[in-house]
Formats: sequence, C-alpha cells, structure tokens
Amino acid sequence: MPMTSSINDINIDTVNKEIIRGLLKLPENQFCGECGMIEPQWASVNLGIFICLSCAGLHRRLGTHISRVKSCELDNWLKSEIETFKETNNLKAKEYWESSLPSEFIRPTYADSNGLKEAWIRCKYEDKAFVPEDVPGAKRLNFSKREGYVYKKGIIVKNWKRRFMKFIGDDRLEYFKNEQDKTPCGSISLHDCGQIDSIQELEGRTFCFIISTPKRRFLISCDNYQQLLIWIINTRLSSKRNSP
Repeated sequence: MPMTSSINDINIDTVNKEIIRGLLKLPENQFCGECGMIEPQWASVNLGIFICLSCAGLHRRLGTHISRVKSCELDNWLKSEIETFKETNNLKAKEYWESSLPSEFIRPTYADSNGLKEAWIRCKYEDKAFVPEDVPGAKRLNFSKREGYVYKKGIIVKNWKRRFMKFIGDDRLEYFKNEQDKTPCGSISLHDCGQIDSIQELEGRTFCFIISTPKRRFLISCDNYQQLLIWIINTRLSSKRNSP
C-alpha cells in the first residue's frame, strides 16, 4: 500500500510539472513578474506569479505570510496551487498589484540592484502601495512629493550629513542644511547622469543609493525602503526627461 501511494504521488507530481511547464510557455508568463528576466523558473504560489531566481530570494525575505515561494521544477505542488495558476498569470497579477502606478513610473529590471528590486517588491506586496484605489489598508506612496530629508556624503565632505534635498524641476537636485534655508549647500545636475541605483549598506547607513554624474558621484541614504524607491524612481525620471 505505501508503495502504491508513493507511485501515485510521483505520477501526480509528473502531471503537475507538465502543467506548470505549459503555463510557463504562455506569452504572459515568459518573463519574471517582477524584473522582466526571461524564462522564470520559480513562483509565488499564493500571489500567482512566476518569478526568476533572484526575485524568488527577495520574495522569501517578505515571509511566508506574504509570499510562499516554490521552484517550478524542484518542489512538489498542491492541486490548489496548480488551479490558482490556471486562473491567473503574470499579466493579470500585474494589472492588480500595479493598478495605480504613476503613468511614467520606471519599473526596476533584472539589471538593477537587489536593493532597489527589494524596495519595489516590498512596496508592492507588503505595503500594497499600487493596488486598485478602492482596496482598503494600502500604504500609498507619494511620488509627487519631490523633497525631503536625507543623509548625503560626497568627496569633499566625507562624513554623512543630514540635508534637506529637493528637485528643481527636472534640471537638478539642490540640498540645504535645513528646510528653511534659501541658499543651497550644493546641487546635483540631472543631465548626463550615469548610475542611479541602490548600493549596499555603507558605513552604518542603510537604504543608500548613488547618483553618478560626469564630474562627481553622490552617495545618499534614506530612512526606509519607501523613500529609497521614491528618490531613485523620481531621479531616474528627471534624468530621462533630460536625455536627447
């Protein structure tokens, strides 16, 4: 009897694997639901999205109460999980979880740092920041607020300094000792920017990102992952608007 049960389990798993492989071949599932990497081989079985190996690791950091991650090839799938993926796909999940994204939002891609992708994923599922407007309990992000306090470090001032930073149109960022100051300590041109991305924790500061310009590189630290996402996306957007 136990041997028969084991054989049946193997047969069921084989059938389930074939179903999953078929679902992965659908056009809407051929790219990671988070970063766009081709041929995802992992999945969040409760959220109903196929994801790449890198994003699977970031999903695991959310905790199983938010996202339960399985390999499409290595793990056994329940019938209920298979049925979930028959009813949904990456495109449908995107329509829900990214329903209220700003129109010009620049989605993080597989080429971006894990820090940025994690901020993006946490905002999507932990905060439910971009779900439809009528969904209760969502923690929305304010991308229109293009100013705030950060910690900044440069080549001249080698220690982290708290600064009030704000966008001057799309032309540049200016930073001040405090919000009331009228004269900036300096500015960051948003023309011809290179790297605008998160970096690892630096000298005890978390939620850090870098802005590289032809003349200098600027290191900036935020208070949380929500601010990190807002600053990077807004800076990238302004830089993009300045491109020929």
